[in-house]
Amino acid sequence: MLNKTLSLKTLSLLVAVPAVLTLAACTTDVSIKGADDKLVSRQVTEAADVVIFPDDNPSIPDGKAVYEKQQCATCHGADGKGIANKTTVDLSNEVMVHKQKPLDLYYFLTYGKPMAEGSAIAQGQTVVHPALKEGCSRKAIWDLVFYTRSIAVPPLAQKEIDDMDAVFGANCAVCHGKRGHGDGPLTKNFALEPVPANFHQFNRFFDRTDDVLWDHIANGIKWEGMPNFLNKQDRAKNVKFDEAYIKKLVQFVRHFHSSDQPTVAVGLNVPADQTAAGTK
Repeated sequence: MLNKTLSLKTLSLLVAVPAVLTLAACTTDVSIKGADDKLVSRQVTEAADVVIFPDDNPSIPDGKAVYEKQQCATCHGADGKGIANKTTVDLSNEVMVHKQKPLDLYYFLTYGKPMAEGSAIAQGQTVVHPALKEGCSRKAIWDLVFYTRSIAVPPLAQKEIDDMDAVFGANCAVCHGKRGHGDGPLTKNFALEPVPANFHQFNRFFDRTDDVLWDHIANGIKWEGMPNFLNKQDRAKNVKFDEAYIKKLVQFVRHFHSSDQPTVAVGLNVPADQTAAGTK
């Protein structure tokens, strides 16, 4: 269950998408809906030595299994839209998801959310949302994070990925590399500073909202070598980088650090704070 008071902070990102020689010179500066001035600074774990990021890309199908086994549908419904007469978040709210950091959602699910004192819905309960850290592994919670996100923003279909891969290869891979590791050809021939973003870097991209990713692809990052793409065109691929297409590009970036494939074990019963080998 997710609380309506779940913090939705929109913050900054340094994503490096390369200059594009084939693009027409046309751009409009568009601001995202929210602030873009800092990254999360609070301590997001209860112990400084706890590893909070996953060991591999979170699995959306595994997250669905966690959703079912934790009986999340009791409050949120099988479709994530909530249950009548229950005060829960509508997980199908796309605007909310775009404004929410995966890291903040992980923190919320792991440690829960205290009930506001005197709340009319408290009814003797002590939390709005239970902490999952005792009953779920770190992997399971991250899988759940990306499954709940997928309810509002479904992952791209394979054909969409294939089509966008060609556009990414023509416009972005020169800096970010074909597989998004930030190791494109320009990094081998020039000392780029800062280095292009590695889309597989969890501590960077799980600390960014979709809105921030959209903003920096659309408007660029001044002094960072990141060009603005909004309303430009790749004529060879017959693509215009309008607002909707840049939204799809954000999903394409996200697909580098999440998975639509199930794994062998969901791992529900290992505490999220457990860091010993084989228990992550």
